[in-house]
Amino acid sequence: METDRLREALERAGLTEYQAAVYLGLLDQGTAPVVDVAEQAGVPTSQVYDVVRTLEDRGFVETVERDRLHARADEPGDVLEELRSTGELLATAADEIEDRWERPDPSEHRVSVVKRQRTVIDNARAAIEEATVSVEFAGNPDQFGELRSALETAAERGVVVHVSINGPITDTNISAESLADSAITEVRHSESPGSFLTVVDRRQGFLSPNVHGKDEYGIQVGDDLLTFFFHWAFLTTGWVPAERLHVADEDETVYVSIEEFVRHAAVLWREGAGLTVTVTGRDTETGETVTVNGELTDIRLGDGNASVINPTYDVLGGTVAIVVATEAGETDIGGWGAVEEDIEAEIVRVESVRSPDVA
Repeated sequence: METDRLREALERAGLTEYQAAVYLGLLDQGTAPVVDVAEQAGVPTSQVYDVVRTLEDRGFVETVERDRLHARADEPGDVLEELRSTGELLATAADEIEDRWERPDPSEHRVSVVKRQRTVIDNARAAIEEATVSVEFAGNPDQFGELRSALETAAERGVVVHVSINGPITDTNISAESLADSAITEVRHSESPGSFLTVVDRRQGFLSPNVHGKDEYGIQVGDDLLTFFFHWAFLTTGWVPAERLHVADEDETVYVSIEEFVRHAAVLWREGAGLTVTVTGRDTETGETVTVNGELTDIRLGDGNASVINPTYDVLGGTVAIVVATEAGETDIGGWGAVEEDIEAEIVRVESVRSPDVA
């Protein structure tokens, strides 16, 4: 390697320009007066003593007290180890920088296709850690185990977290008993395999197949309307068919989908039961977060506000809205992407159910 390239390598390993020049000078000259080395290396005499002392502290050189201060290059064992470890660190850093550069920003309003499932899972974890409203997660047992801590921490912050584990469970840490103290709002399980799918705050979506391992890829969406399709896939293929494994609070009934709420509430409401709900969502005019509480007074399906006693999800795939009577009056509440209603619902909590025979 040429001297200039060697000096460049030493500087990348953390030596200053002067330190690299003095060290290489001592390698070539052997034991020599430091002022002579400074002259040969082009280092100011006023600075060479500090340079040599610093090199000595790092194990690059050792000094010899004679009539003048001499120095020589120390045995290079520690130096070689430092250089090699630095090389490995730089190589690893280069790989990591390349990896991070390739990762799309999940918060941007766009659709991104990535080559590795690992990228999708890592970005999903980052989004879960920043979640403020809701998380819908579907994945195999290993993927749940990997993201469990982030999901539980989100739930502890008050985020509504729905988890659907797909595929056979062999991990003894994933059971009703092991989840008994988990803060996760609800966990369901299905023996059928499924894709890795996560929806965060209804604004970010992450999808990657868990089959066809040789064709690994993933899709990330940062658009609130496109993310609806991820949510609908989670609801109809991952959540509804699965069996309940865990619920954090047996006394709480909470929905992150107005469609699922209507599917369950319509039967009771049409039979005359009274439902009191609390809805958290966004004001469709200002975009601000709002919360309303009151009694359910109407359920509207489709453009004609059809009355459906027992609606199926194919019917609920259209326009769905509810009306809640609050102290300030009736409030129209729509589902994902609501425009005409007062509020776009994000969370619906059932506070109480009054039987039909109670006045």
